[in-house]
Amino acid sequence: MDKDFQELLEDEKRLAAILKLSREINQEDFLVRIRPFTKDDGTWTGEVDISVMALPYNTLNDEDYEQVMHFSKMVCASVPVMHEIDELRHTVDEYVRNVIDNEDEIDIELEEEYVEKTYDDNVVHLKFNTKTKGSA
Repeated sequence: MDKDFQELLEDEKRLAAILKLSREINQEDFLVRIRPFTKDDGTWTGEVDISVMALPYNTLNDEDYEQVMHFSKMVCASVPVMHEIDELRHTVDEYVRNVIDNEDEIDIELEEEYVEKTYDDNVVHLKFNTKTKGSA
C-alpha cells in the first residue's frame, strides 16, 4: 500500500475517533486531559501532563463555573498529592483495584448523594446529584 495513502487512512481514523469523542462533550463539560510523556521509542516515562479543559461557550453562570473549575483542579491536584502522601496513594490504589476494576457496575453513595452511571463503549459517564437519586 502506498505510504501517503496509508497516512491518509490513519488520519481518517484519528478524525473519526475525534468526531466520536466530540459527540460526548456537552458545552458545560469540564475535561481532565492526561497526556503521558514518552521516550523516543514510544514507551511511557512515568510522567504525565494533567490539565483541565472547558469550552469557551460554557453555559454555567460565573459562580458555578468557578466552583466546577475549582473541583476539576482538585481532581488534577490529587495526582501530585498522592505522589507525596503514600497512605493516600495506597488507599486510592486499593479502591481502584478492589472496587472499580472488579465491578461491572459501581454503586457509590456519599452523604445521601447518588451517582447515576451510563456506559458508552469504553467510556463510563457518572452523573452526581441526579433528580431520581438512583431510583430510576
